[in-house]
Order: sequence, then structure tokens, then C-alpha cells
Amino acid sequence: MTKASFGRVATRGTSYRARAEARQRQYRAEILKAGWSKYGHLLDAEAARTGKNFVDSECFQAARERAAQGKGVAERTFVNMLSSQAMCFNLFTPLASDPELATNVLQPFFPGLWDVRDIHFEYTPPDDIFGDQTGLGGVDCDLMIEAEWEDQTSALITIETKFVETEFSICGFRKPGRKEKGKPVCPDDVPIRDGHQACLYARRKHYRYWEQTRRLGTLRPTALPDAGCPFAGPEWQLWVNHTLAHALADASRARHAVFAVCAPADNKALLGDGVLERFRARLARPESFTFIPLAELLPAIGRAIGGGPRELREWHEGLCRRYAAI
Repeated sequence: MTKASFGRVATRGTSYRARAEARQRQYRAEILKAGWSKYGHLLDAEAARTGKNFVDSECFQAARERAAQGKGVAERTFVNMLSSQAMCFNLFTPLASDPELATNVLQPFFPGLWDVRDIHFEYTPPDDIFGDQTGLGGVDCDLMIEAEWEDQTSALITIETKFVETEFSICGFRKPGRKEKGKPVCPDDVPIRDGHQACLYARRKHYRYWEQTRRLGTLRPTALPDAGCPFAGPEWQLWVNHTLAHALADASRARHAVFAVCAPADNKALLGDGVLERFRARLARPESFTFIPLAELLPAIGRAIGGGPRELREWHEGLCRRYAAI
């Protein structure tokens, strides 16, 4: 097989993204034997149409069914082999159809988890949670898991999956270039500590991020500085997703709420500056936020499957070929 068959390179160097991209090009050429377009990690139309971005037909079908529901699954999920959303379907679809397997896989990451009841992909919450569901906009979660805790009470878990992203989503009112375009920008010294109405999401959009945060008491009393918002940068996505988990739990009268990030620990661009630890330190209940390293999830899946059905063993083998030890 020639080097050209691997396809055009988009990212060069030794970063995690570059290494992950190289793995996907190799997997596409050697294992899938599928075509590419523009770059070697982007599948051509035929490969995308036939579900080559998914490690088995069950994962492909789950993505198609969710895409048919409207907001939630974009075309890139079927085309881009670096898609975090495709990785989410690849990792969790067989768990969604087998609650016992899901429980065995996830228990090591969620102390107290007793029984997984249901798993929902790309869950869009009711609009009254945050009041921000507008067209394709609004805070969703990659996975929403309904479960039972060891104290025989209900629990709600949300999971955000990241593959090669270099940062978590930031506040929309702090995105680069807004000021130059004449759009409103939240100031560096916005007085959030004493009231959330200074937040432009609250004042201009009437979104309920701060309202729910304060009502649910999810932050430590000392989490906020005298001036400025700690959630202007990459902690913004962690904050709203953590708040979402608690708001959904409250709405369903679940006693426990946990938000988790599932990502490769080697993706230093995303995680290397300690963003997860900084965010956890702001929480009233630090145990309500956890990290699932991809390098630990894959062997956990293998252990839970053991000598189980061939289709599950082949699914796990496909996951390891695509995502392990990049």
C-alpha cells in the first residue's frame, strides 16, 4: 500500500490531533479500504453513506436514527473520522442496548452506580431547563444516562465526549472578533458574584444558566471572584453541562447527579492546563464531576465483555484499532 493511498494530511507534527489523524488515515486505508475526500481522515460520499465511520452496523444505525430526529447529529458525524460525536456512538451504542453491560463498564468510573436503566444520545433538554433552545442552538448533552444508585435512589448522569478538540466551548459573548464586529462583549470585570443579571446571557437572552446554578447550589460559596466570570473561557462548557445534569436530575426528582467528560488524557491541548481540576475545585460537591480517560474506558469495555458474544468482541476490537494508544 502506497503512502498516497493514506490520503492528504491536514495536520502535521506530533500533537495529539496529528497522531490521531494519522491513525484514522491508516485505519481507513488498511482496515476499511474506503475512499477519502479532501483529506485522508474525511470519508468520501460512498464510505459515509454506507457507515464506514462507525465500528459496526449497530452504531451506524443509532446515529442514523438520531439524525432523523432533527437537531443533534450533523453530516460531519458520518464523514469526519475525527468526529467526537461519531466516537460517542462507537463507544456507547452497544451499552445502550445492554444495560447490564453498561453497568459493568461504567461502575468503575461512577462510585455508587448500581444499575443503568437507559441511555439517550445527543439529548436535548426541555426548553424550560435553560430557555436556550433556538433552532440548532442550545445546550445539549452527548449522553444522558438514567440509573439507580447503590442507596436505591435514582440518578442522572450526563457525559460529554471529546476526541481531538483543542478546547471546550467558551462563552458566546467572549468569542474572538465580537468587539471588532460591533457585537456585545461581556467585560473582563463583569460583577457576577453578587448577582447574575450582569451576565449577558441572562440580561440579553434571558437564558437560565446562572438562575439554575444558584437555585441548585452547585458552586462553592468561594467559587466566584470579586469581579469577573470564571466561565468566560473553556470552563464555560463544563459549567453549563454540569448545571444541566443537576437541573435534569431535579426535574426528574433524581437524588444524584453527575457530569463526566470522556476524552483521551493524552490530548494535552484540551486538558493539559488543568482545566478539569480548576472546574472541580469550584463545585460544592466535587464528586459530582468526573473524568473518564479513553485509555481506561477501552479496557473496561474489554473486561466487561470477557469471552462474551463474538459481535461484542469484534466491536471492542474495532474500538481499540481506531482509538487505543494513539
